[in-house]
Amino acid sequence: MSSTNNQALSGVKVVDLTYYVAGPGTAKILADWGADVIKIEPPGGEPGRGTGLTLGVPAENTFNPYFGTYNCNKRAIGLNLKTDEGKEILDKLLAEANVFVTSFRPGALQRLGLDYDTMKVKHPHIIWASINGFGELGPDKDKAGFDTVAFWAKSGAMIDLTEKDTSPINPTLAFGDAATACSLAGGICAALYKQAKTGEGSKIMLSLYSQAIWQLGSIISSSQFGDVYPKSRKDPNGPLVNSYKTKDDRWIFLTVFDDRLYKPFYTKVLGRPDWAEDDRYNTPVAVKSCSKELTAMIQGEIEKHTLSEMEELLTNADIAYEVVNHIRDILNDEQAKVNNYIIDTVQPGGRAVVMAQTPVKIDTLEVPARYSTPCLGEHTEEVLKDLGYSDEAIQSLKEANVIETMHEDAIEQIKAAKEEAKKESEAEAKPAKKGRKKKAGKGKKTSAKKAV
Repeated sequence: MSSTNNQALSGVKVVDLTYYVAGPGTAKILADWGADVIKIEPPGGEPGRGTGLTLGVPAENTFNPYFGTYNCNKRAIGLNLKTDEGKEILDKLLAEANVFVTSFRPGALQRLGLDYDTMKVKHPHIIWASINGFGELGPDKDKAGFDTVAFWAKSGAMIDLTEKDTSPINPTLAFGDAATACSLAGGICAALYKQAKTGEGSKIMLSLYSQAIWQLGSIISSSQFGDVYPKSRKDPNGPLVNSYKTKDDRWIFLTVFDDRLYKPFYTKVLGRPDWAEDDRYNTPVAVKSCSKELTAMIQGEIEKHTLSEMEELLTNADIAYEVVNHIRDILNDEQAKVNNYIIDTVQPGGRAVVMAQTPVKIDTLEVPARYSTPCLGEHTEEVLKDLGYSDEAIQSLKEANVIETMHEDAIEQIKAAKEEAKKESEAEAKPAKKGRKKKAGKGKKTSAKKAV
């Protein structure tokens, strides 16, 4: 565990009662910025612990990369909120917390006494942050909402962002959740500023549907003036902002917004100076009126070149473009690595995996790996002792099934992993045997892996 004294949210305490990704992702961002986040899980763990299995990702107690992406840097406790003692423990945590984040539906919150109207009376200082599928009001307010239905389907993004006359997108899990988490984290920080000045709490509301609408704001504006979706890449809004295939069957995406760059694009990249002098092709309004025709013309020129040839031409002309990559390519992308957008990690059981990181960095690009991906109930005893519970009281709560602590098999796996890591470290630190020549260019082996 590393110090958080110099981090932006050092001293902020967060109670995280959320499942799956959007809520947990919010709390994870706050944790990465320095907050002390306590994740509350029911007996057996929150359902998000098993989601990775649907994608073929291991979901073991000590090796759960999908779950860890949105939950590392937190302390996790197992708490049965169906018991009076469990509710009492949560209430003590809330009394000390700055923020309460929840993704529970309104009915469940009311039954637990955790709805905003109850909380603002009992804990007027607290920032109550809720994330749901469709919003606080309206006919859909009580519907179950995952990002696939509330973010993608309800908003229209699922069908209107596809190639025209094809099927709806089958979206990857958590795409909308992750974006929504960033927005909620930002709203909480604004409320923390108010809290620091006045001592008062706030009610922060966000839905997956509202996030999708915000991200589709440009289309919502244009659709009122004849801009119809879905579209085909063969007849786009603008042929100079579009994808094209190269001679070697690779895709690139061009973005030539500024019509001052039309001439260097036509002449230096495509070798067609005649197009730069043709009034049909040299202004944004003009190219929109002949979009289908010009798209086919540009495709005809680009497919004469390989990807590497096109990259050289576009770079020399200072035209914005990017190779259309696969998501798997991120794992080996130097740009992602050098900025710590992804990092090599070692999970609690000792196995390594690459994980995506919180996108917003504050003051440093370094990743604050204070806590590993938490095992179920890993910090229950620690948190209860912070609240003043004795060993005897903790044991009594455990026997009454009020709390859940870390399982013995997980403890043993983590212990074994630490012992193995220690042996490897000691082996690396041993000096070379006498008489053995050190190979040129070979220095001490180092590791970039983080315990996350």
